[in-house]
Amino acid sequence: MKIEIINRYQGKTCIIGKFKVYDENGDLIFNCFALQEDTAGLESGKDLRIPQGIYKLKRHPHSRFEATLRKITGYEKDEMLNVYNDLVPYERHILIHWGNTDKDTQGCILLGETKTSNESIGGSRAACKEFYNLMRGVNLNMVELVIKDELE
Repeated sequence: MKIEIINRYQGKTCIIGKFKVYDENGDLIFNCFALQEDTAGLESGKDLRIPQGIYKLKRHPHSRFEATLRKITGYEKDEMLNVYNDLVPYERHILIHWGNTDKDTQGCILLGETKTSNESIGGSRAACKEFYNLMRGVNLNMVELVIKDELE
């Protein structure tokens, strides 16, 4: 399985991109929008999006978002997904979750069904529900997340 984020739209406070999930045959099985902070960087403790590159995913138990995630998906064992690689450590806690503007990101990746402007996305909880339902039971060792900047 491969997940791709192609950052396309530069807003004043954020970047919005296409978020696509492909199965092991390369077929597109899910897509939505992703909103991240406007500035990329590696420093922890700052509201920075992670730079373009190749990342891994790992389940993140006991996140402060876990109870809300379980309400959204309706599944009591769901756990947040944490994005990391050799330059962006797991401990930075870059999660994939819901929210509509840069005020909701804190460096994380937000999902949404719609791009409502260059500063916001909509239908975030619905997009997260679909994505997390898709990822339930997936062996994350077989998942690669690729982030590319292709700004218009």
